[in-house]
Amino acid sequence: MAKKQTGFTIVELLIVIVVIGILAAISIVAFNGIQERAKVQQANSELNTFLKAINMARINRDTHLYGITGSNCTRCGDQTRYNTSIDNLAAASNMNLNSIKDGNPWGDRYSLDENQGETGTCSVDTLNVGTSGKTGIISTVIAPYGC
Repeated sequence: MAKKQTGFTIVELLIVIVVIGILAAISIVAFNGIQERAKVQQANSELNTFLKAINMARINRDTHLYGITGSNCTRCGDQTRYNTSIDNLAAASNMNLNSIKDGNPWGDRYSLDENQGETGTCSVDTLNVGTSGKTGIISTVIAPYGC
């Protein structure tokens, strides 16, 4: 009398391994896309907070951004200069901007160029995410103040 063997055949095991591999590949690709979209959303949120702080500081101090931060180019220079400008902006706007000091989700500092008022002119200030080539970032326009 022959013994009946139990278990899976090699073909059945290979099919299961292939299916698991396909599912893993699909989930990894989907997960990577979610992470990038989350970073873009975080950057947009921080840019919005940054813009609100700028507008509040201008109203509270009744001056140009250059007069608030004490810097004509926050993105220029070292981290200390950047942090000081953000601290001055936070104090003038009564907002907590500590998360902005850490930079954008990709690890770069935000780019704030305070041109308006530095030479008595009415030039436009600019605020950028600081990382080029990222899609989905809302372009931030800072309207001239007191012109």
